Amino acid sequence: MFKIVFEVVEIQEPRSIKGHPTHVSWPCRVYKLGDKITIQVPPPVVVMEETDAICLSALSAIMPLTNALMRGGWEEWDFIDKIQFFICPDAERPVTFQVKRCKQDPPEKR
Repeated sequence: MFKIVFEVVEIQEPRSIKGHPTHVSWPCRVYKLGDKITIQVPPPVVVMEETDAICLSALSAIMPLTNALMRGGWEEWDFIDKIQFFICPDAERPVTFQVKRCKQDPPEKR
């Protein structure tokens, strides 16, 4: 089993894209620096006790990456296990997460 932790390491100010004015005037209001989203796999489950905040836009982009990170035995050419950072898909005010993949022992059966 694995835990995959996405920790907020950067919150950018709103930025213009191709000179167009932004539709927002503030950075992301969901996350603060150091906030974490913890997902335990398999199957992918958000560990609410270890998660500070959830934005559905970021989570919807994180889940496919999480599914890829939960498989093991990568080939030499595979890059998935080398991913260290992930940026949410909000183009005008992105949040950067550091990706940490932690192996953990399966829970003991009763």
